[in-house]
Amino acid sequence: MQLLEKINDALAGIFIKDYQETDNQRVRVRYGLLAGWISVVAIVLLFVIKMYLGIKSHSISVVVNAFHLLSHLANSVILIVSFILTARPATAKNPFGHGRMEHVAPFMMSIFLFVTGIQLAETSVHRISDSHDVHYWPALIWILLGSIVLKQFLSQFVHYLGKRVESRAILTTAHHHRIEAFMSLAVIGGLVAGHYLHHPEMEGYMWVLVSMRLLCLGFTHGRVARVPLLGQAPGKEMITKIRKTARSVEGVEGVHEIIVHDYGSLYAMSLHTEIPEKYGAIEMHEIAERCEAILRKNFAGEVVCHTDPLMDKTPEIQAVEDRFREIVQDMPEVISYHDFRVVAHSKKRIILLADIDVLDEVPESDFEKVIKELEQRVLKAFSNVAYSSFYVTPKYAY
Repeated sequence: MQLLEKINDALAGIFIKDYQETDNQRVRVRYGLLAGWISVVAIVLLFVIKMYLGIKSHSISVVVNAFHLLSHLANSVILIVSFILTARPATAKNPFGHGRMEHVAPFMMSIFLFVTGIQLAETSVHRISDSHDVHYWPALIWILLGSIVLKQFLSQFVHYLGKRVESRAILTTAHHHRIEAFMSLAVIGGLVAGHYLHHPEMEGYMWVLVSMRLLCLGFTHGRVARVPLLGQAPGKEMITKIRKTARSVEGVEGVHEIIVHDYGSLYAMSLHTEIPEKYGAIEMHEIAERCEAILRKNFAGEVVCHTDPLMDKTPEIQAVEDRFREIVQDMPEVISYHDFRVVAHSKKRIILLADIDVLDEVPESDFEKVIKELEQRVLKAFSNVAYSSFYVTPKYAY
């Protein structure tokens, strides 16, 4: 495996300038273009070879396998076009750039995969009902095995490129190459069974299994591909890194309600920073701007930091918060809270305010129910509370 990794690194170094700088958008585009063009070259070569073999052997399965390569060719062209469009600069109509075109590519590929599965199923039925002997010769199998080796190497190299830049579009292309290797294996199985067992219809049955596999993959790939198009949740590692980066700024004691929009080539994010009110409005603003600057440096895109002043906690206010924390811990739906504040309503009455984080399993339709239950528990626990105001953090904020 180490040897294969070295080969991949060497090839990437030959074709991609500054290939180590995977955070650079231009380098990322080069990764996508390399994955697309190397796939196009390999597919055209294999198409010519398999079409020749299919015609010479009178094997419909080899011919179909050759034509199936054209769907992979279309996928590779989609990959190339998507990365060319991704590299286009932002415009007045598309101020966030064209990075999301990279998310469109896997969805289009899944459609091609599903359509190919349907067409292949139809061909398989005809092959079973109208079977005939093929012109079999041993070299045919060895040539097809060679195509599998080539496809497997291509698959792992494209997968390497996709992992380097964490591109779903490139990884989907790599998976399609792996599928093609599986299909070639099915062709070999059908040819061998048809020749040695004298049942040429076995080719058709093998292709039925392959078509079912393609339909399944087309559906699952499409379901996964739609996620970033609808709005994908940022990974836990990214949220952790955002929190750590923001809290590295002197004066920022906490971070919550992180919202991240992924536009492919850049991020648009906002977050609430907890800063002690002792700094004053002007200095708090400067701290927030320093936080925005360091986040822009670490994450390509635009950042807005909202400041939440942390009030000085007297022993009386700390006692109120401690009791409130106990109430929250007794509610299984609630994970935690932030922005806890105590506001004077009168000389003897107070108002409690806080933002509440609930479990992911709790539907938004139950948010109001959770708030009402918490309000009732607070009124029972505190005799001097005039009323309370709570807000459940949306599922897209972290």
